[in-house]
Amino acid sequence: MKKRLIAVIVAIALILVSLGVFLVVRHIKNNRPPELESLRPRVIALIDASHEINEIFWGEGLPTHPRVYREYYTRVPFYLQEDGDHYIFSDAQTDYKLYYYTFTDAEVGDILAYQYCLKVADGEYVDVEKGGALTIADKIKYRYALVSSEADASAIFSADGKYYIPLPEYVETEAEFYYTASDPAYYDYVRDDAGYLTTAAIKIKAEGVYANDFLTSVYESIFTGITISDSQNGTLYARYTDHTDTEGGGHLMKSNLWEPIAVSRTYLYDTMRMSEKRKSNATDVFIDIDSYVPGKESETQTITLSFTLQNGAWYLNSATY
Repeated sequence: MKKRLIAVIVAIALILVSLGVFLVVRHIKNNRPPELESLRPRVIALIDASHEINEIFWGEGLPTHPRVYREYYTRVPFYLQEDGDHYIFSDAQTDYKLYYYTFTDAEVGDILAYQYCLKVADGEYVDVEKGGALTIADKIKYRYALVSSEADASAIFSADGKYYIPLPEYVETEAEFYYTASDPAYYDYVRDDAGYLTTAAIKIKAEGVYANDFLTSVYESIFTGITISDSQNGTLYARYTDHTDTEGGGHLMKSNLWEPIAVSRTYLYDTMRMSEKRKSNATDVFIDIDSYVPGKESETQTITLSFTLQNGAWYLNSATY
């Protein structure tokens, strides 16, 4: 009886050992990393696509409108009086009042802008400089003259040693976009033609390249901001934020406090190999690739990139810059 019991125990032990060996072998087999050649196309595609995201997140970022405020030039009245069929300047106030203003164009010089359309009766407008009838649409328009200290026969007016030389082709420069006092001081408006109108659009692009685990650690600084202390410099503002203006319009804005870093890097794909220092498995792969920073082609460096299997597809799990 005792011998039979020992035999049973030995048999069970052998079965358990065999099962353990089988499970270990199966685990090792199932946990093997994929062949490098099967990953190569995906690896190249991910690295190539990551350059844009790197630039958006850490490099120069999306292009923004320059921070330009509309400058208002004080309008100064001047008066006219009738002189037969013409109108001339009057030193005294009259019923015929127009406005002018002056400003400096960095490329042209000092400029005089002046109105020329005068309302003389209901529905009647005349050109006080060149004569002829105008319409109400001309009432808000200006002509321009260069203010010069040198005598010029073409001057339309002169006074106090200044000559006003007509600039018939001049167009006052207008900025593409103007900021207002109500706009956030630490953020600039991303251009509408930059390719991204919301933070959600940036995230969609990033999540097609980088793994969720990696992006979780990145999103806080890029889209939320980090407060380290209550001091003036204790807050790292989010690099991008969605903003609603005073008229209810939505805009993507980029922090103007961030210092960009160099993110350009060229990878030599023919040097791609499985990392020997970091062991890969079925869900996490580490690949070594030689690379260089553009302009320093002779200074190659081996970069180890991490890839992880997520929802049946491989994604970058480390930055490529």
